[in-house]
This record gives sequence, structure tokens and C-alpha cells, in this order.
Amino acid sequence: MLSETGNHDIVMSQGIDMIGFYRENPCIAAYDLLGVDLAPAQRVVFEDMWFKDYAIVVAGRGYGKSFLLGVLASLSSLLYPGYRTGLISATFRQSKIIFSEVEKLWSGSSIMREATEKRPIRGSDICYLKFNNIPGMANGSYIEALPLGNDGSKIRGSRFYLICIDELAQVPDKIIDLVLRPMAAVVLNPMKNVRRIERHRRLVEMGLATQDDLEPVMANKIIMTSSGYYKFNHMWRRMKSYWKRMEEDGEKSRYVVWQIPYWELPDGFLDKKNVEEAQRVMSRSEYSMEYEAAMISDSEGFFKASLIEYCTSGNNFNIELTGDSTCRYILGVDPNQGGEARCGVVIVKMEATGNKIVNVLQLEGKTTQDLVKSIQLICEEYNVIRIFMDKGGGGKAISDLLEEGYDECDPIIDRTNEDHKHMKGRHILELVNFNPSWISDANFTTLSMLEDRKLLFPEPPIASTLDSVDSAFENIGVLKSQMLNIIVTQTSTGMLHFDTPKKGQNKDLYSAMILAAQGIRAVEKELEESGDPILYSSSGLIRPSKGKGPLKPWDVINTNTGTIKPFIKKSIPLAVLQKRPK
Repeated sequence: MLSETGNHDIVMSQGIDMIGFYRENPCIAAYDLLGVDLAPAQRVVFEDMWFKDYAIVVAGRGYGKSFLLGVLASLSSLLYPGYRTGLISATFRQSKIIFSEVEKLWSGSSIMREATEKRPIRGSDICYLKFNNIPGMANGSYIEALPLGNDGSKIRGSRFYLICIDELAQVPDKIIDLVLRPMAAVVLNPMKNVRRIERHRRLVEMGLATQDDLEPVMANKIIMTSSGYYKFNHMWRRMKSYWKRMEEDGEKSRYVVWQIPYWELPDGFLDKKNVEEAQRVMSRSEYSMEYEAAMISDSEGFFKASLIEYCTSGNNFNIELTGDSTCRYILGVDPNQGGEARCGVVIVKMEATGNKIVNVLQLEGKTTQDLVKSIQLICEEYNVIRIFMDKGGGGKAISDLLEEGYDECDPIIDRTNEDHKHMKGRHILELVNFNPSWISDANFTTLSMLEDRKLLFPEPPIASTLDSVDSAFENIGVLKSQMLNIIVTQTSTGMLHFDTPKKGQNKDLYSAMILAAQGIRAVEKELEESGDPILYSSSGLIRPSKGKGPLKPWDVINTNTGTIKPFIKKSIPLAVLQKRPK
């Protein structure tokens, strides 16, 4: 009859053997420990994510990229005590999506719940799950999801043995190379590894072992996933680098690259109707990237993806949820309303170094009154000096309510209507008739501004922890996608026609964008023709006088109200100061 000590030793031995088995068979471990049944196309990729140190997985929509990263993080933490995993993406919101997969696994697995100290924690700037300490062996494993910070500062001091990066194409190149890759140089239990190598060296010297007998230590890993993207992005360079290493190292390579199109998934894994609908409404290049995991050279439309990337990378600004009262903003509004229609709003900050797209809104299912309230609120939150709005799609009805000062707000007057010049309010609204000639001019104006880097897109808000900022940035992505879908054809009369290649594709934000761009050029032309600097206040344009009539050179006239008063604004441009008498 075995003693209690003997029984304990047997149980411990069996437990160690079971852990070793699970470490060698991660798909079985996922099923037994987490209750996860992976599809065949997921199993082969997951095994490479488990056994390789550097992996790039490019997969179509619906494959489950974030889910696999969640499984990898959870299983690694269960089977390797003291393991630390970082969940990272371009935005904190996306990092939290991976963490939500960990939360689902925790809720569905009693084994995982028993292995952790408490339930998953969501903080304002970090999400984490702490595993139990193992007495005499190691501290508990740890899974963290956290924002990158402006320069990777949020994660620079972290110590991870597994780094899971989602949406690789959107994560800044320099942060991967300067912050994330160096983390992989730190090994788990470094002094234990040093002693292990010393012992093996002594055995080799004594003739009791060979160099090949040294058991490999579990190396730090960087596992990256993404949808397909453009080849000018850093992800394509990394994929080619990994392929080269795979060819050089052969079967022992620590590197792997996967591209998984949607058709590799088993029947029933995806809704075929959704795939067919996506193929119907998406451009060919967008569909290839999103569903076929393809890497393509460039977009095929009027606005090239490489050009938009050129106007995004290296810009040192992000989304602005509220404006700067000392700056001036232009509003482009495509006023579709009601039902499933979306009203597109693009907010651009005018600056001499380049006009910055600081916010994009999609107002869905709004009534005319709701849209009026939204525009009035935007004008309060930003120092909007001009609104350019499509007269169609309900634009005229919105204009009428704005001029009334709906809901007791200050009236916003249509300055293109000669009969309304006498009306009290902010004369900042311009209604635009979308005729073929105007549409053509606006598209070429937008293209020219992009080529000259006079129209700039914000970079990913990597330092932000606010979901509202991340949501606004997602709308920036929608705007870019709509612009990339625009193609040009010629009508039988020789006119250029700008539209999406397929019916049903939204273009509300694209329309708002060309409205804003054409409007910026109009305001810039006014500045140039006036010969004087134009200053701005919350009540509209303020123009220094030219000293004619009863006006003194240092007086200003408010072009909205016609009132004259000495200029006393605190921030006075040098050109205005030079006009004052000494």
C-alpha cells in the first residue's frame, strides 16, 4: 500500500507528463483545457504560432485572428508558469478586442478560472488577467492589453515573453523595430538558462553529451496578425524578410508566414450570403485584401492608396474630439437623412503647413432636426468659420432650420443667398449644387491638395485610451476606403463621371471630403485676393480694414454683423501690428 507521499509523487509525475503532452500538442490542449474546437485551417496555423518564434498570419475576414491570439495567450499562461503576454495593436480599442477573447475563454473554462487569482480586470488604460502563483516554482503568469503610447512608452518598461500584435499593418514601423523587437531579447528565467548552458558545457567537456543534446529553451515570441494590405506598407517588407529566413533555415526555421483566404475555411464557418454581399459592394482591391488575404501593389481608383498613405505617415497629429478656439475649421457635410441613410461630416483644421482632417462623423438614421442639432453642436465645439454642404439630400431643409436658430441656438445663415445678407447670425454656410462640372473640379482639387500634402490624415491614436477617439479614427478608415473606391468614367457627352464601381457602396464621407477640400481652396482664394490677413473669431470672419472711409487702419469690421470696433484680440499677427499707428 502506497504512502501519502508516494501517492503525491505519482500524481505529480502524471501531472508533469500531462503538461508535457499538452505543450507538444497545443490543439488538443486548447480543446481539453479551454473547450476550443479549432477548424482544420486554424489548427495548422495555431501550431506554427505555438512552435515558431516569429509568425505573420495574414487572413481573410471571419478567420478568427483575434480569437487565435486570445487562445495562444491563454494557453501559454496555463502551461508555462510565470509567463507574461502582451496584447498590442495600433489602438487600445483593438487591443481590448483581443483581451475580450481571453475573457470569453475565462468564462467558458472552469480550468482557466481555477488557475487565476480573480476575474479579468478592465482599467482605463490597461486590461489584465493574473494567474495563481505556484509555490516554490514561479510567480503567476500574466496577460496584459495596453496602449502603445506616442513612442511606445506605455509598453517600453514591460517585460513580455509573448507579444501578440493584431492589425500589424496599422502599427507604426518604428515602434515594432525600436520597442517590441528588443523585448524578444529577454529570456524567461535568464539565470536559470545561464546555469543550464553551463551544465551542458561541462557534460560536453566530459564526453557525456554532444552539442545537439542541449534542449532548446522556450524563446520569446512575436506573433503578428493582419488582414491583407498594400505592398508599400512595412508588413510586406517583413513578410519578404521572413520568407527569406525560412528559405535559408529550412525546416528548423523559427520564422513562418501564412496567408489564409476565406475559401480555406470549412463550409458553414462563414455566412456565404455575407461574402457574396461583400463581393458585390466592395471594390476588387478591397475585397482581395479583406477576404482573400492578398497583398496588392496599389489601389485602382482615382485616389491611390499610396498617395493617401503619403498624406498619413509622419504626421504629428491625431483626432480632435473638440476644437482649439484659436484655430479655424472647415466643415464638409453630405446631408443624407432618415432611415438607413448616413450623413457624412468631415472636419478640417486650416493651417499654413497643411490642412488637417481632425475628425470624421457618420450620422446614421438622423431626422432633419437631429442633423441640425449635430451641426450646431459641432460649430460650438470647433471654431467653424465655413460650412460647405450639399444642397440636395435635404440640405435645403437643414439650411432653413439653421437660419431659424433651431432650439434657441445662434442662427447659421446661408451666405450664398443674396436676400439673406441682412439676417442676423453667423454667415458661414454655403450650399453647393452637385453638378458634373463642380464634382469634377472638387475631385481634382482634392487630388491636387493630396499630391502637395496640403490635405493630411491623422496617424493612429496609439497613445489614446478613449474608445471615442478610437471610434473616430475608425471613421477615418471608412473615409479612406470610400475615397479608394472612387473610379472615373467618361459619359457619352465627354463629361467625367466620378462614382463607385458598384451600386450600394457608401460614399457619404467621400462627398463630405471633396466639399471640405473645395471649400478650403475657396477660402484660401479669398485670403489671397484680400491682400490682408483674415483673422477668425467664434462669430465669423474678422477682416482688418484697409483704412478707407471712416475706418481707422487699426479698426476691424465683423463681416457677419457689419459692426466696427478696435481690434483688441490677444493673439495679433505681425501683419496687423504693422498696420497700427506708432
